[in-house]
Amino acid sequence: MGFVDSVKGFASKVGGSVERGAKTVSANSKKLVEKTKIKSEISGLESNINADYIVLGKAMFEKICDDPESEFENTVSDIKEKNKKLSELKAVLMSLEDKMFCTNCGAQISKDQSFCDKCGQKVQVEENVAEQAEVTEVIEGTVSDVSETVETKVEATVDSADIKDKE
Repeated sequence: MGFVDSVKGFASKVGGSVERGAKTVSANSKKLVEKTKIKSEISGLESNINADYIVLGKAMFEKICDDPESEFENTVSDIKEKNKKLSELKAVLMSLEDKMFCTNCGAQISKDQSFCDKCGQKVQVEENVAEQAEVTEVIEGTVSDVSETVETKVEATVDSADIKDKE
């Protein structure tokens, strides 16, 4: 019976080891779930704070945008310039997607629609050659601007890499 007793003893040790392992895994799993919940809550709060910063920044911008002697004059000017460029790019994108704005409610609609989905207004499509030429000009200007920006950034990166290599 010595062999059977030694097998039972070994099985008991293995069983105890497995039990301890299972308890450790269970405890670590609970800890992981708790950490994940907390990280998620932290991330949500950070997102909410950033959204509040954006609202605050926009309100501040609106308040000082017409003050030419503001200490933020350059930043305000830069934002206005970027907003203008953004509007131009959105107009180009809408043109490329064959979309337009409803003249009644301002909703974005397809150029081939007969009526606006939002307000029901009859859509009047104007084939304006001058407008199409302006869109083409904006597209060409945008491509040129992007090309110049990329070239400048590539040159700056290459110059920076050259400086680091020389050090």
